[in-house]
Order: sequence, then C-alpha cells, then structure tokens
Amino acid sequence: MRRNKLFTTVVAALVAVGSLGALAGCGTANAKESDNGVKTVKFVLESQDPPYSYADKNGNPAGFDLTVLKAIDKKLDNYKFEYSVVDYQTALVGTKQGKYDALIGAFFETPARAKQYLLSKPYNYFFMNLIVPEDSKIESLEDLDGKTLDPIVPTDGRYVAIQNWLKRNPDVKIEVPTVTNQETFQDMFNAVHDGTYDAVYLSKAQYDGVADTLGYKLKVTDPVDAAGTVILYNKKNGEVQKAIDEQIDALIKDGTLGKISEKYFKQDNFQKARELGAFKD
Repeated sequence: MRRNKLFTTVVAALVAVGSLGALAGCGTANAKESDNGVKTVKFVLESQDPPYSYADKNGNPAGFDLTVLKAIDKKLDNYKFEYSVVDYQTALVGTKQGKYDALIGAFFETPARAKQYLLSKPYNYFFMNLIVPEDSKIESLEDLDGKTLDPIVPTDGRYVAIQNWLKRNPDVKIEVPTVTNQETFQDMFNAVHDGTYDAVYLSKAQYDGVADTLGYKLKVTDPVDAAGTVILYNKKNGEVQKAIDEQIDALIKDGTLGKISEKYFKQDNFQKARELGAFKD
C-alpha cells in the first residue's frame, strides 16, 4: 500500500480541491442501465499500486483488485463492469464527483471515508507488522503493553486499525500518540532506532521500501494485526454496493477470494485475518 493511502496530508487535500473544477462537468454517478436491463458500473483502479492495482505495459488495468472484480462480475448477470486506471487523487475525486461509480485500491475503512463514500464489506485484508530495534524482544502487540508506538495522525487508517485492536484487547495498554502531520517513514524509523518510541506500527513492505536508505537495520515482526480493505462507491450507488456485498460474502465463504489472495500474496488473507482476530463477518 502506498504511503498516500495511509496518510492524510495538506498537500493531498489541496490536490483534491484543485481537481474539483476539472471534474465539475462530469455529471453524477449512477450505474447506467442498457436496453437489455444490464447496468454498466464504471470502476476506477489506481495506476501505480502493485500488486493491488496498476496499469500494465499496455496501459490496461491489472492486479489483485481487478481479479477480484472480475470474479464478482461473473456472478452478477444484471451488471457489467467497465474498468479505468488513473492516479490516486483523480480516482478519489472522480468517484466522489460522479465520473466513476466506484473505486477499488486497498483502502482502509475510516470514519472520514464513510462520510464521503459508500463503503463495501472488506474484500481483502492488509497486514501490519511492528518495526523495532534489532535487539528488541517485542514480537507482538501484547508485548507493547505499557509501551509507546510512534505517533499516528488520527485520520490515518492505521490509527483506526490500532484503536480497533485495543478495543478487542482491553487488557493491553499501549500509548498511541497523535500528531497533526504524519512523519516520513525515515523519521518514524529514526525515532524507534534512537529509543524515542518503542515500535512503529506499519507494514513490512513499507519498511522494506526505505530500509536500504536508513544506514542501520531494524527488526520486523510477523504480522500482528490486519485491517479490512473496502471498495469506495459514489453515494448514489447503494444498489450496486448491496449487490456486490452479497457476492463478496459468497466468494469468501466458497473460498474464491482466499484462493485469489494466495495467488498474489502467497497466503489466504482471510484465514490470516481470522487468526489475528481481525476478520469481520
């Protein structure tokens, strides 16, 4: 998951606001019905977020999210999905304003997103690890009892995820400071390396992305938590949301989505989320 998925920044907000004028004339979203009664749903996928969604060498959509959507589309006789790939901010604004019916791209469920979009049930899970000093004995969130995480912006999906974990585990007391502007990954890891905080709550992939630039090594634990990822729908597409949610449930129960996750992530993400206590029925 790219960094701008997890962090809300002033720059992102300004870009989104600046994009509104360009999309103002795009109309409002509502899946369009053809003469044969089949409704076309315009999905937008992010162009640079492999393996979740990306544009291949020919500019066509590819990745885990597309494979999931195609599995759902096969089950829905009354709907036909169309796909586009664009950048992160254009996708968000375009869906909100109505150019697209729905956006998929490894988004966490957050209160802020729920106000702006309709949200699906989780169709996948994203896993968090703890990044700690090499000699640390911390291996789990339980080991952080009485300790402190590196600060997180309250609008960050990670903050929602860790608060949900703490609600599920009320006997564990972890201090989670908040900040107005999120630090860079390097600043987070520096703060753990110098002992200011006990751990960073982040994914292994995000640590791996900057590890070679740090000048020191940190330890990455096995996954300690998971957060469901959801489809974002334009507010007018409640009927589409309901139909797709039913298929998400069915494809989880029959193991289809688990098999797709094994193809892309080398594990059944739904089983792993169950093991971590993060699976949502």
